[in-house]
Amino acid sequence: MYIANNRTTLYRLSSRAFSKRFINTKKPLFSGANRHARDVEVGQVPSPAAASTSASTSTAASNALKDPLEKARNDLLNKLGSNSSGTVVASVGPSDSSSITAAAKAAAASNSALPHGKVFTVRPITSWIDKLANQHGAPTGTHINPTGTPAEPPKKTYQKRNLLLRTMQDSYTEIILPFKTDKALLEEYINVGGSLRHGKIMEDLDALAGAISYKHTDDGKPDSSPLTIVTASVDRIDLLKSLDVCDLRLSGHVTYVGYSSMEIYMKMEEINKDKPGQHGDTILVARFTMVARDAVTGKAAQVNPLLLRDDNEKKLFQMGEDHKTKKRVATDSALTKLPPTQEERFLIHDLYLEYSKYDDPQNKTNKPDNVEWMADTKMSAVHIMQPQDRNIHDKIFGGYLMRLAYELAFCNASSFIASRPTFLALDEISFRKPVPIGTFLGLDSQIVYAEGGDHHSFQVMVKADVLDVKKGTRETTNTFWFTFTDPVKGTNRIMPKTYAESMLYLEGKRRRMLGSQLAGINRKSLGIQK
Repeated sequence: MYIANNRTTLYRLSSRAFSKRFINTKKPLFSGANRHARDVEVGQVPSPAAASTSASTSTAASNALKDPLEKARNDLLNKLGSNSSGTVVASVGPSDSSSITAAAKAAAASNSALPHGKVFTVRPITSWIDKLANQHGAPTGTHINPTGTPAEPPKKTYQKRNLLLRTMQDSYTEIILPFKTDKALLEEYINVGGSLRHGKIMEDLDALAGAISYKHTDDGKPDSSPLTIVTASVDRIDLLKSLDVCDLRLSGHVTYVGYSSMEIYMKMEEINKDKPGQHGDTILVARFTMVARDAVTGKAAQVNPLLLRDDNEKKLFQMGEDHKTKKRVATDSALTKLPPTQEERFLIHDLYLEYSKYDDPQNKTNKPDNVEWMADTKMSAVHIMQPQDRNIHDKIFGGYLMRLAYELAFCNASSFIASRPTFLALDEISFRKPVPIGTFLGLDSQIVYAEGGDHHSFQVMVKADVLDVKKGTRETTNTFWFTFTDPVKGTNRIMPKTYAESMLYLEGKRRRMLGSQLAGINRKSLGIQK
């Protein structure tokens, strides 16, 4: 993937078979649709003479596309809540790399927001083979003492970070995915049915959220104390329209900040090349919560505050505050802390009376064909965590874990309805513990809630555990909750047998009800008819 760097030149964000997809704006926009988010120092700021030449080159390269692309971008920013739009300085075809480079230099000359030349990328800084060599006492590029033994490199001295007042637009970032014209890119995302892989898009969303977060927290100084930004939770991903093969735009920005936390709002839209001046349909919306820590001390690090410039941005910020409050209330009232409500207790009792008839050998009542025991819907998988899927903190990338969990949930959902399900949403998940490289990850999936009858949607839970084969232990790192639907017919009913299964049933029911409300709010805010 190529994104034009506004201070230097192009930077390849992916080591896989990605082709060139990019967009430049007046504001510094850097993103990653790959795996790991971080700011990396590159290159030097171009000289004034080079900047002048580059600026004139970029103007000529962008004039032909300026009006329709600017209008489309203005509309996008207005919908996202940022009404001070940037200027597209380059958007050229996949084969025109020289024009992209010229546009990148022009952006570097005209924008001083990143004087130290940073790129927010998602690739690890060092290769895994170099890390292995370093662990075995033969690091590449190390300092050598006169005695011939490797010397420790000098420790870098960091300065205290400055807090800068940022706007929502300052963190706005977008990625263009030209699936219609880039066959190599499409090959990475296509599934067996000819549509796009949802799990790959989830990876991209997580990487984009990280890039947006690092961009918002940047203070413009290369020697500031480094930050470690991680995905604290995926608050919600709603698929509002089928994910067919078309050119797509992933975009997002910060909508809320706490002391060390940031809410990132992202959306995915269609790009209609026949109507470049019109806003494409919104396919997906997502909210992630990212948390910053000081990489040296490990303590929570304060992030840049937000400057709210209009009523729309104030509304977005208030929504982020409300989401944070609701998550706190939901955590305090979770079934692991409080007993079920009176209505839920009545439901459990009714389920008990029903399944007792089917499970009692003295009773002649047979279980109906449209009722399925929850215990019979389990499906599991084990994966080795390889270094190719690490982030810059040498832990497994959260987006990769989402993809693995989604693919297992999809398999389980397919088995449950005996056909191909349609993905609707990924409910809130929290990343409790990092997953180390080289460990075994055990994924256990189960259908936890399905009303049956005319109801088409159902809940699938996936629990991720790190397996320690030496100690024989399992430690849960994540629990994922997916909503699928059978687009053709209604589903069977899920029936719990034990109290533990009843709690999973109630949790699935709670999440399904809340998810329906949130999906309705998203559709209403975007003007989408159900």
